[in-house]
Amino acid sequence: MSRCPARSVLAPLIALVAVCSTPLGAQLAPPSTGGVVAVRQELRMLRAGTRVLMIGAHPDDEDTELLTLLIRGRGVEAAYLSLNRGEGGQNLIGPELGEPLGLLRTEELLAARQLDGAQQFFTRAYDFGFSKTLSDTWAHWPQDTVLKDVVRIIRRFRPQVIVSIFSGTPADGHGQHQAAGWAARQAFRAAGDSTRFPELKREEGLAPWSPTTLFRSTRFDTTATTLILDGGAVDADLGRSFHQIAMESRSRHRSQDMGRLQEIGPSPVRLMRWDSRVAGGTGLFDGIDTAAGPGDYVALVDSARALAERGADGRAAALLAAAEALLPGSGQRVADETAPDDRRRHLHRARAALLGVLVDAVADAAALVPGATVHVSVLASGPVTALSLRAPDGWTVTREAPGVGTTGDATARFAVRVPDAANAGDVYWPPLASGAALYDWSTAPPPVRGLPFGPAALTVTASDASGTLVEREVTYRFNDPARGEQRLPLDVVPRLGIAVSPAVQLWRTGHDTARTVTVTVTHEGADTTRGTVGLRLPSGWAPVPAQPFTLAGAGQQQRFAFRLRIPAVVTPGRYRVGAYAAERGGVTDTLDLVRVGYEHVRPRVRPRAAVLVIDVAPLLLPVLRRVGYLRGAADGVADALASVGVPLEPLDGAALARADLSRYDAIVIGPRAYETDTALPAANARLIAYARAGGLVIVQYQQYGFVRGGFAPYPLALASPHDRVTDETAPVSVIDPAARLLHVPNRLGPDDWAGWVQERALYVPHSWDARYRPVFSMHDPDAPPLDGSVLVAPVGRGTYVYTGLSFFRQLPAGVPGAFRLFANLLGLARARR
Repeated sequence: MSRCPARSVLAPLIALVAVCSTPLGAQLAPPSTGGVVAVRQELRMLRAGTRVLMIGAHPDDEDTELLTLLIRGRGVEAAYLSLNRGEGGQNLIGPELGEPLGLLRTEELLAARQLDGAQQFFTRAYDFGFSKTLSDTWAHWPQDTVLKDVVRIIRRFRPQVIVSIFSGTPADGHGQHQAAGWAARQAFRAAGDSTRFPELKREEGLAPWSPTTLFRSTRFDTTATTLILDGGAVDADLGRSFHQIAMESRSRHRSQDMGRLQEIGPSPVRLMRWDSRVAGGTGLFDGIDTAAGPGDYVALVDSARALAERGADGRAAALLAAAEALLPGSGQRVADETAPDDRRRHLHRARAALLGVLVDAVADAAALVPGATVHVSVLASGPVTALSLRAPDGWTVTREAPGVGTTGDATARFAVRVPDAANAGDVYWPPLASGAALYDWSTAPPPVRGLPFGPAALTVTASDASGTLVEREVTYRFNDPARGEQRLPLDVVPRLGIAVSPAVQLWRTGHDTARTVTVTVTHEGADTTRGTVGLRLPSGWAPVPAQPFTLAGAGQQQRFAFRLRIPAVVTPGRYRVGAYAAERGGVTDTLDLVRVGYEHVRPRVRPRAAVLVIDVAPLLLPVLRRVGYLRGAADGVADALASVGVPLEPLDGAALARADLSRYDAIVIGPRAYETDTALPAANARLIAYARAGGLVIVQYQQYGFVRGGFAPYPLALASPHDRVTDETAPVSVIDPAARLLHVPNRLGPDDWAGWVQERALYVPHSWDARYRPVFSMHDPDAPPLDGSVLVAPVGRGTYVYTGLSFFRQLPAGVPGAFRLFANLLGLARARR
């Protein structure tokens, strides 16, 4: 499928980015005004006239309690700027790692923002994984680029107060945390300096802006506290404390095991006044003009609030319409130069809720296929006199039925044709180039840069004589017999999606001369499509014939098996095989879609090339009859091992408790499985007994609960913070050259540590019982050696292995040396016989 530059699709939607009048949380839910609670909160937001920007490094770094207190307690406009999207983290709830994990964690941030009410921003930095120092972080991220992105958001959001989560010193721990603290402090001064990043004014219209005060969170350093706010106070509208709301918000970070109890009672939020342009004062807004605006605007808002409290909703709404006339664009005086767009958004929401306006807009398909037409039905109740639909530039919108009256319900129907060159997905940054740690924003319109995602594909606006009442994203609605109404966002998707499974394979030289590759073609159009699906092979590989397909209706799939053969003489290395589907009409698609969706977040799709990566390398496997594997978190190790011929059989904690374990030559426990499988701890005694009877147990990295539970056969301990080797190129030395692990069945050497991704090891034991034998020593630059990455211990007649090596990243990535090392771990099963 041909793809036009992102600018041509996104540029006309710039206006939609800032003016969406319905909270994101309501977009994929049935229409609601929000009732009295929503009205009171929107009116509260019209009165403060202040903005606070919080800056951290990752999703889940933010202080949700402070955000909740500011917004729900004081009506302050607040936002959280995360330097990255958390791509380098772990995932407790699913298989996503890397860029797909970034999509999930971005959505978890937005789910949290639905509860605390803050806005969300990002820089273009990619989370490359844990770093121990600030200098290591700047080796991955261009320092000035990150600072420019932070300055961009300050100049756009224009806060009077900045709150940094981190100090910018080694006390922050993670090097990316230190970078966030450094960037916050530097940007506090640089944002108002016209000589710094003048291109932001020239190219993006962002004039210098000088925040008044910089605070730093002291939740990690309470002795430095100069200001304490009470998060335990109760929000009278919701009947819950700010802390409770914040902990519910915090718990939306499910992939990072951030679930929290919602305790009641006092809850101090601690801050330190770090820098300021005004002398004296310790309060959050000391020295700052917090007036909501000129007297006429304030009087209208206060009168509207008083009328709303008495139930005079229509009169209150009229006063809010008059208040909006004082905002920029009306020819009247500016009420507050820092927040006209925010004020207008809150005015729209409050007025619509007071008038009882409900708007719904549903499409007849969730998949927007280039070249196809989707029909949108709109229904509005309340005093709506105009309905309109906005779409990207180049999309054709035809009104099929006007149906808007002066009273009662208003309806409209639109036909929208998606252009042939429409881009798939709403992710405005392209996939990373190999080895890069920054996303490319160059094709995105300036107002979109730094937002979580691009604007929604289609948006409906309902208005009355005074202006906009509600803007609502168009969704697809269906009924689930068990759960009732369900909604999906509209996504531009390729007419034909092509998925290669698995996307990365390791082929064993001398053993794998031919393998079967599965290609799945998904048809998103409503019509019937005929064509061929095929593979583009590296030079010198024997071609495979394309196969015909016929697909009828949206969502139809066909799977095709291709038998690939590598040349008789092949050089070990990495090879790429591209998949394509060609329709008879001449359109060729080569895109797959990454789909990320869980019940607590909005689903997202991201296009990627349909490519199979083949690593050809020497690999010998031990002779094994059966290996039991208990999966852990984000665990693709089992699939990778099975793909090279390891005879795996899936296990879980319940099966471990009742199965005949003597059937297995080895049992492998996946990363963090003692957390993800609640039955495993109870079955651990059987696992140790299996080892004592002669079995081989391999336990991949676990967290602190594993150590506290005493689940290993002999004591071992983790440091806090835990020891890890974050440099994927860190040198590795051998402690015991005679160890069987180094020689059988593969003779390991320095080359086996080449090509590792993101890190070497994590949750490496800091100390251990003398019965464990360490095998390797490794360390980050300027760090002491860590010898506990692989610990091997005799247990009765068997063997127990604990390893902190990051196999969960290496094997799915096709790293040959990691496969060879894991095969040798399995080879320890032969040593016990």
